[in-house]
Amino acid sequence: MAFSLIIYSDMAYANQAATQAPAPTAMPLVENLQTLGKQALQDNLPIAILFAAEGLKSTENLKDQAIIPALMSGQLNNYVLMAEIHVNTDRTITDFYGEAMPVAEFKDLYNLTSLPVMIFVDGNGDQIIQPLLSGAYDFYYHYLKLSINDALKALGNNKRIPI
Repeated sequence: MAFSLIIYSDMAYANQAATQAPAPTAMPLVENLQTLGKQALQDNLPIAILFAAEGLKSTENLKDQAIIPALMSGQLNNYVLMAEIHVNTDRTITDFYGEAMPVAEFKDLYNLTSLPVMIFVDGNGDQIIQPLLSGAYDFYYHYLKLSINDALKALGNNKRIPI
C-alpha cells in the first residue's frame, strides 16, 4: 500500500505575500468610471466590469463560486482592474467622461442582452474584446484568465497571467 506525505509550510508564501498587494475579498461596486479609467490608462491595464442584477441568484452564484475565489487567489493582481455594476438599481455613477449616468443605461450602451456578463474595456470605456458570459463555474476562472490575457494583448501590454 502506497501513501503520500504532504508537508505544508505557510513560510513559503510569506515573502510572496509581502511583495504583493492584498487580494480583494469582494467585487467593488463602481462609483466613478472616470477615475478607474484614468488608473487603467496610467497602468495600461484592462477594466473588467461585471454587469449584474442585484438579487439575481445566478450573479451571486457566479461571484461566490468563481469570481471571488479568483480575486482572493491574488493571481489577478496587477493584470486587470475589476468592478461591478448592478443595472437594475436606481443608482447613478460617473461615466468615463465624468458625467453622471444612471446605471440602467449601461445595458444599452454596451448592448447587454443577458446577465451576468463580464465586459472588458480600455481606460476610455471602449470594449476591447468579446464579453465573457456566465457559464460552468468550474471553468469560469480559466476563461476569465484567458479573457484578461486577450484584453492585455488588445492594449499592447505584454504582461500575461500564467494559465
